[in-house]
Amino acid sequence: MTISATALITLEQAKEYLKVNTATSLLVFAEYVGEGDGSDKTFSLDYTPIGGSLRLYVNNVLQVETTDYSISGANITFVTAPTSGHPITANYDKAADDDTFEAYADDELETLIEAATKIAEDFSDLAFIQRSITESHSGDGGKILRPYKRPISSITSIVQEVSEVLSDGDGSTTAFTLSLEPTSGSVVLYVDAVLQELTTDYSVSGSVITFVSAPSDGAKITLTYTHTILAISEYSTQLAKGKIYGASAWASETIYKIVYVAGFASTRAATQALIPDVVQAVLLILADLYENRGATIDSINIAGIGATSYKLPSRAEQILFRLKPLGGFA
Repeated sequence: MTISATALITLEQAKEYLKVNTATSLLVFAEYVGEGDGSDKTFSLDYTPIGGSLRLYVNNVLQVETTDYSISGANITFVTAPTSGHPITANYDKAADDDTFEAYADDELETLIEAATKIAEDFSDLAFIQRSITESHSGDGGKILRPYKRPISSITSIVQEVSEVLSDGDGSTTAFTLSLEPTSGSVVLYVDAVLQELTTDYSVSGSVITFVSAPSDGAKITLTYTHTILAISEYSTQLAKGKIYGASAWASETIYKIVYVAGFASTRAATQALIPDVVQAVLLILADLYENRGATIDSINIAGIGATSYKLPSRAEQILFRLKPLGGFA
């Protein structure tokens, strides 16, 4: 696993903070070396043992180096060939290959780094490293919309999800005007609950739907589409305050999909330089996760100890609370 570009801290920072040391050796336990046949004296281990660490067994009986066997590298030579049918097993330490031990530890730490970053962002309503975010908001009839994350650097797009019922067919009318202009390719159109095919059954030009054949008299015409809300003409922004102002109210019970860019800087290093306190908060959360593995548990009673808290570390909470903006509509 490799940490994502939006994880606030690096693996090296996590290890330094947690004082995680790299192992120099690994235990190989109960390796099956082979089976005696009464004549073969030479067998090979999977790895070269660290000197003095080998424990070699024939039919579960510990063998003695020099008396029962000799070893050169990973090769074992018995003084007397093991009896036919007797299994040969070995326990020993081997030198850790690059990343052999760390592969497990690194994956675990990288997962915890991602989790600690997300916990901190969710608690503070911030985005740390800049990225594109897509959100859906339900309008409340007011004129101000607040995306969930800050700081916001730009708005990419806002689209309104629209469900509309047109007037019934009359057997002759082919053109119908929608209340808003659909985003290209977003129309899903039904006549009497039968899905219509673009080009085959209808065409779209601006806000006008034109059928190839007029819907029959009394036919129910319904459709869904998205309408792209245009900057300046339909909304304005105060990005420093995380606000988007609608030229008219954000309609109640209407879904608006917003795509925007939020975050302090485009790189991890630049972001850390801008918000060093938040780096400390994420490291505190990481240490709590590493020690407790219980971020979703508020507390637990342990026999003989009492209640143990698994909440966000208080120091991390204090740091993040100072930066916590408001979210949603206001």
